[in-house]
Amino acid sequence: MKTYSLANKTIANKIILNMKYSITLLLLLLAIVGAKAQTLAERINAKNVTFVDVRTPEEFANGTVEGAINIPLEQLEKQLNQLKGKENIVLFCRRGIRAGKAQDILKKNGIAAVNGKTAAHIQSLQKVNLADELTFRNDRQTTYFVKDGKSIRQVAVALGEGAILKKHTTDVPATLIMVKGEVRFLINGEEIILKDLDTYQIPVEVEHEVIGVQKENIFIITKQLAD
Repeated sequence: MKTYSLANKTIANKIILNMKYSITLLLLLLAIVGAKAQTLAERINAKNVTFVDVRTPEEFANGTVEGAINIPLEQLEKQLNQLKGKENIVLFCRRGIRAGKAQDILKKNGIAAVNGKTAAHIQSLQKVNLADELTFRNDRQTTYFVKDGKSIRQVAVALGEGAILKKHTTDVPATLIMVKGEVRFLINGEEIILKDLDTYQIPVEVEHEVIGVQKENIFIITKQLAD
């Protein structure tokens, strides 16, 4: 009986060891399958991104990606300390060639970076989350210009609960689109309740006021400007 019990115990131990090995192997495989390299678009839109323009200061001054720092390719090796410890570096230049060379220099110095090609290419992949640009105050509105062009202007407006966009008029046709929350739109002695995804055409030269109802309220006003 003792021999039989010992044999059973040995078999049980082997089964447990095999199960532990199988579970470990399964977890490893899941980790490998689940590990997904970030795409360029994901890197560009990550909050920890560092944009590095490796063009000349003159090129940089003529326009670049918002928030980018300028380290010309010729000065890169002398300014490596600016990039050490950065986890998400996106390089760019006029055509992507200098950015590729900068990527090689950083790699040799143990700094990881990706080639974002050009400023235009990066900008074509960028997105903006309104929640990052707006705050919900109870005393006044906060705004963010989605687009401010010659023919069209789009402004995102955030109101906290009870916050008032004081009486005003628009001198050009305007469309209001509710993105989030609920507002009271006061016009011509009446009240219109606007909720998520409601749209409203704001009359020209008619005084109106907007009041936030919920804790977080966002709407976008689009105006067609005169040519």
